[in-house]
Amino acid sequence: MDTESSRSGLKGWLKNLPNKLTLARVLIIPLMCLLYPWDIEILNYLCALLFALGALTDFLDGYIARKMDNVTKIGEIFDPISDKLLVASALIILTDAGVLAGWITVLILCRELAVSGLRLAAAEQGLSIKVSGFGKIKTAFQDVAIILLLSKSAPYHTAGILTLWISILFSYYSAYQYGIKFWEHARSEF
Repeated sequence: MDTESSRSGLKGWLKNLPNKLTLARVLIIPLMCLLYPWDIEILNYLCALLFALGALTDFLDGYIARKMDNVTKIGEIFDPISDKLLVASALIILTDAGVLAGWITVLILCRELAVSGLRLAAAEQGLSIKVSGFGKIKTAFQDVAIILLLSKSAPYHTAGILTLWISILFSYYSAYQYGIKFWEHARSEF
């Protein structure tokens, strides 16, 4: 195999990699759902590791797609859905296991659904609401919190809850920013 064809083969594989990473994030969900309820320490850590890998793919798929100049419509739609599915699944698993209070999970999921609805309404009006810096900070804190809580280890529980509350503050502030941006656009349309 010559160098040129191996380069083009690698480039072709990398162009498809972002969507494969997004799909991998979704495939992590049933594994966590099957393993976490056993409440065995090693499986709890494995679920935390699986979630961490899923969170990492969230960063990598977008980075690779932009780097390879291969941002696709399916990727733009499926990426945020897969992120929300992974986070929602982890929160529900944690709530079911008694690690997290149900009302906290509801607080987080309602914000996520509201922002998704806002983005959909904005898209209908031709406005794209990109993730803000606060939204990215929220995601980082939320991912760390979920990893800590999934480990179900006493030393990590308090840190996980504290980190989750920080993410909730950032999440509601970023939702407020998105709402203001949408409202300003909607007002200018009338």
